[in-house]
Amino acid sequence: MGIITWVRMLTKESTYIPFLFLLINVKLLLFYLFAVGITRVQSYVSTFLWCSLLWLVFSTFFKKKQFVLYSVLSVMFIVDYLYFQNFGTLPSIKHLLLLPQLPKVGSSIKYFLNPVSLSFVGDIPLLIFLDRKFLKNLSDHQESSHRDVRLFMMLCFAFACFPVFLENLKPIQFFNRYGLVAYHVYDPVYLLAFEKRAFSTPSAHTQPKSEPSGKSFSAIAKNRNVIVVQFESLQNMLLRRTYNGQPITPNLNSLLEKDSIYFSNYFQQTGSGNTADAEFVSLTSLHVPGDHPAYEAYSEVQLDGLVRTLKTAGYYTVAIHGNTKSFWNRERAYTSLGFDDFLSLEDLQQDEIVGMGLSDFSLYRQTVEALKELPQPFFAFIVTLSSHTPFILPQELKALTLEGKHTDTLFGNYLQAINYADRAFGYFLQLLKESRLYEKSIIVVYGDHAGLYPFQRETKLLVSEWLNEEYDFLKALNVPLIVHIPGLGKCHEVKNVGGQVDFTPTILNLLGLKCDLKLYVGKDLCNDESFVAFRHHLPDGSFFDGERFFMVSEDGAIRKSVGFDMRRNEPMPYYEFLDGYQRAIRQIEVSRHFLESLKSKGPSNLEAR
Repeated sequence: MGIITWVRMLTKESTYIPFLFLLINVKLLLFYLFAVGITRVQSYVSTFLWCSLLWLVFSTFFKKKQFVLYSVLSVMFIVDYLYFQNFGTLPSIKHLLLLPQLPKVGSSIKYFLNPVSLSFVGDIPLLIFLDRKFLKNLSDHQESSHRDVRLFMMLCFAFACFPVFLENLKPIQFFNRYGLVAYHVYDPVYLLAFEKRAFSTPSAHTQPKSEPSGKSFSAIAKNRNVIVVQFESLQNMLLRRTYNGQPITPNLNSLLEKDSIYFSNYFQQTGSGNTADAEFVSLTSLHVPGDHPAYEAYSEVQLDGLVRTLKTAGYYTVAIHGNTKSFWNRERAYTSLGFDDFLSLEDLQQDEIVGMGLSDFSLYRQTVEALKELPQPFFAFIVTLSSHTPFILPQELKALTLEGKHTDTLFGNYLQAINYADRAFGYFLQLLKESRLYEKSIIVVYGDHAGLYPFQRETKLLVSEWLNEEYDFLKALNVPLIVHIPGLGKCHEVKNVGGQVDFTPTILNLLGLKCDLKLYVGKDLCNDESFVAFRHHLPDGSFFDGERFFMVSEDGAIRKSVGFDMRRNEPMPYYEFLDGYQRAIRQIEVSRHFLESLKSKGPSNLEAR
């Protein structure tokens, strides 16, 4: 009897509509608390106002459809929550093109299906029942006596908001100023009206081609095979570190003892394409779009980056990856980059699947078998998978003993996965020695992107506690670059600050080859000054040069941006960083304009560069 009375009371118009409005605002609060952060007060308040406006519109013009609005907003919350937990940003309408990739990252999405995410849509089945009762009780003739007043208020609000669409902000900046609902309204507007002209045509700008004499480490690896391992989710903070006395990366650590050049201030510069973007930036020395995977946007653009430069120098080039050819459009992208061959999951023996694809142990074993048959010198580009988020391994593959508070957390799973991938890498080195390829080659290892980001609340707390200092984006985006050259002698640590756009010029210097690309934005880390322009996880224009760290505000306003003198560990006014800000923006603009100009010329665009 109590339930029946409760249902009758709740389905009255005076109760049901305010109840739905209350619930949607509870969900809104949960979204900001557990996803993007409640500290974004302006964004939260703006989203509340937009939700209120939409509720007013539906109450005025679509009186029986409030539950439809409620359901749409609820779905929006869960989709945005899951996407943000995985990528640290909000989904765009252009990401609909990536839906075919969804099954391949399903394990990452499932990991974040927790009580918070399910609370966004878990009540909908019950509310469907209540909504039917409500509609049955609602008189078709009931009208609001304040309809004209509501309409006037709504129009005033609309005219007040209209100017914001004229600011030409990027969508994520629009979110930080005007909230979640406004973001999804603005996103297609930006895509159709603003994106193509968001970057002004830059003046011609290239790195100097002159080769000064006496360059450090020049030609130190001349005529050797080049084996590059793009190590999934490897962060620099794990090297030479232990967990309760257990080394996490003992095999990578061994490279830092001798015969190597270790770039300790190397940073990721990926966009929404993550791993695939890391490949693109590293092999072309150009920035990615940021909000759209480069392999999707520029798969038909033929570039004479590192791959074609090495082909011209007589290297046979091959890419090897333990997932399907179609994953992130690699088959087409690798052809455009100039690889002679691409070995994917379809070409390899699928004898051990771990996570998203072939296990690193199996991938390395089959890679060495393939490398033994290649003409020399060769360039092998190997992309690993076993340490991919959400880092879930079969129990028998876990070797670290974790504390209870870290078991079954993203942090604990990450440590286990990186440790497993490191053991596989040690096995790879052993196989190279047994095949007699080791002494004839250089082995280059770098992390594609972070595995753990500070935007994940639990992760930030656990990692900060483990490091005994705050875990921020500067630490998260720091990935290692190690060039192992058997016979070199000691290990040289290069502390110059750089990023993945610097990979190609640096490797070419070590091989004694000229970086003869017409346009590139990277530099030789062994000889040039410190600088890295951040992308995606920090707003464009953010940079680090070893002495200064500048982070553009989330709404794009330079005057609100934060800059630090790293030597004195104190803030400085924004105008002290404008030179670095302009340099970072120029790199991004040059890359975007150049790639778009090649794309507009169609497939026969190689000679343009």
